[in-house]
Order: sequence, then C-alpha cells, then structure tokens
Amino acid sequence: MEDILELILTILSKPFESKYDNTFGRIKNIRNKGLRIFLRILLIAIPVAIVFGLFCLCSYLLRGYWI
Repeated sequence: MEDILELILTILSKPFESKYDNTFGRIKNIRNKGLRIFLRILLIAIPVAIVFGLFCLCSYLLRGYWI
C-alpha cells in the first residue's frame, strides 16, 4: 500500500520538481534573510495546505463529515 501511495505522489509531484528548484534558487538570491525564510515557508506550506484541503474535501464527500 505504501508503495502505491509513493508512486502516486511521485507521479503527481514530478512535473513540478524543476519549477520548485528554480524558485528555491531565486529565493536564495534575495538579500533580506527574513523575507527568504518567509518565502521558503510559504513555498512549502501552500502545497501542504492544498493536499490537506483535498483530503478534507474527499473525506467530506465520501463519509459525510470533516476529518
């Protein structure tokens, strides 16, 4: 089961891998350290929030209640 989930995540995330690398490279060039840290956290938090939101939506649609 874990292998199937890992394969699905790999297939979904592979097209965006180079874009993330490019974005992290551009963030590294910013001189303001506070802004760099904020943008890195934001860049990681947005996909996590989207995945969590999709999980909650599927849970609501399939079972009828949140988480």
